[in-house]
Amino acid sequence: MFKVDISVEAQQDIDDIESYLLRKWNQDVVFGFFDLLDNAISILEVGNVYFEKYENTGFMKYLVTKHNYIIYDYQDDLLRIHRVINNFQNPEDNYKSISKQ
Repeated sequence: MFKVDISVEAQQDIDDIESYLLRKWNQDVVFGFFDLLDNAISILEVGNVYFEKYENTGFMKYLVTKHNYIIYDYQDDLLRIHRVINNFQNPEDNYKSISKQ
């Protein structure tokens, strides 16, 4: 099992998603999102699970909901979560923010 490291940017993404869901929906929707996010991280932390490559970077992406991807990679015994992006944001901005890492 891999140790999980969530970057500052990814944590900010998660906080932003939580705030948005609370503003637009309710706590049940937030809890549902966190259940899906926790399940996704559990799948990824078990081992070297490689899903679709993210653009032309060294990162992989995992679809958490139809709206959100986890952008991640493995470094030795570490699962590093770089971002949790919204699929409906500007793709160019998403790419620029991730390719800088």
